[in-house]
Parts: sequence; C-alpha cells; structure tokens
Amino acid sequence: MATVLMIASGKGGTGKSTIATYLATELAQKNKKTLLIELDAGLRSIDVISGIEQHAVFDIGDVLRGRCDPYKAMSTSPHTPQLSIIAAPYKSYDTDFSNFKQVTDSLYHDFDYIIIDTAAGIGNAFYAACKSAVMGIIVATPDIISVRDGRLVSDELYNNGIKDIRLIINKFSTRTFKFSGFEDLDDVIDGVCAQLLGVVPMSQQIAVNAINGGQLMQGSQEKLIFGAISQRIMGKDVQIII
Repeated sequence: MATVLMIASGKGGTGKSTIATYLATELAQKNKKTLLIELDAGLRSIDVISGIEQHAVFDIGDVLRGRCDPYKAMSTSPHTPQLSIIAAPYKSYDTDFSNFKQVTDSLYHDFDYIIIDTAAGIGNAFYAACKSAVMGIIVATPDIISVRDGRLVSDELYNNGIKDIRLIINKFSTRTFKFSGFEDLDDVIDGVCAQLLGVVPMSQQIAVNAINGGQLMQGSQEKLIFGAISQRIMGKDVQIII
C-alpha cells in the first residue's frame, strides 16, 4: 500500500508546491511509483512547476465531482515516467472534499507514494488531506511569521491524528538568516515543533526551473539536497545537507 504524505504550510509564499513537486520527482527517480495530487483550487501551480501544463485536461475537482476517474485526470511527468500528477482546478470555486479519502483509498495499491499538496493554511483541503495522510510535512521559511504559522499547522496535524510531523526549512540563506530573529536553526525547529527533514537554500536554479517546468541539474547542491530528503522519507539514515 502507498505511503501517503501531505505537504502543508501556515502561510502562502513558502514554496510549498515547489517542494512537493521536486520531492515527488526525487522519489519517482528512485524507482518509486509516485502520485502527486494538488488541492489548492484557484491557485494551481503544480502543472507549471512539473511541466504538464499543456497536458492536464482534467483536475482533482473533476474527480471529486465524478466527471472522470482519477486515472483519467493523471498526467505523466515529461521528465520522470514513474511520476503521475493530478492538478488542482484552475478556477477557484467551492470544492467538496468529502469523498477525497475514497479517491486516495482507491489508489493505494497502484503507487508507492501519494503526495498531497494542500492549500496554504488550515482549511477544507488541509482537513481532507489529514484523513488520508500518515505523515505531515510542514514547509516554512526562516522568519517569525512563517514559523509561528507553521506551529499552528503542526498542532492541528497532531490534533487530527497525524503524529509523524516533519519540517522542511525552505529559502534558507546564511546571509539573511542573521536578521531573522532566530539564534540558529534549532530555534526554527523548536518554534514549529516538528522533526527536521531537510533545509533547502534560497536558489536561483529552483526559482527559474519552477516557472519553466525544468529539472534540477544533476550533481547540483539543490539536487543532492532533495535526494537526501527523499531518502530520509524512505527511512534511510542520511545526513541533512545544508
């Protein structure tokens, strides 16, 4: 059965969807059949980041409304055949997530990993993902607002039955961190109250690739970092790269 992970954040702008896409890509490139589902209706971005923008005909809204089955809504990554993607609706409207768990349950035996990219904050998409996920990954930037909101998400994950809560610190820069108000990364980890999974740097490569649907460069620090994060998710004892 698939391991279901949800990617969450307390506020927008943390790079949550970019993290979700590159993490799913890394798992798929390790020969793990992976499905990435985006739930952020009206603020869809994963189709662009993953390079399926021209191929995504149906979305998770169509699946939840019974207009098509999940497999018809899937697009295969142009870079990674083991990665399938279901995008969120392009236009914003009230989406009924009441049968979302039935959708993920129906896919358990076809994938090794199902990654759910929720909407920022705590809302219907977040609670729907909580019903399916066994691990919650919080994406936070090293600033007081993101960390404070990340703690609210951490508490809500725990209150909704998810005990395996991890943290990815994104957009980290040693140059700017000294102005963050935190003494060190341990302060950020304690602030969110989640186990550190990885630290992703502020990166021009990530920013450019995310708007062009490109891949991380083989051998780059960014590629190595996402590779290490994916291995830690797979249960391997891999050192955190900073």
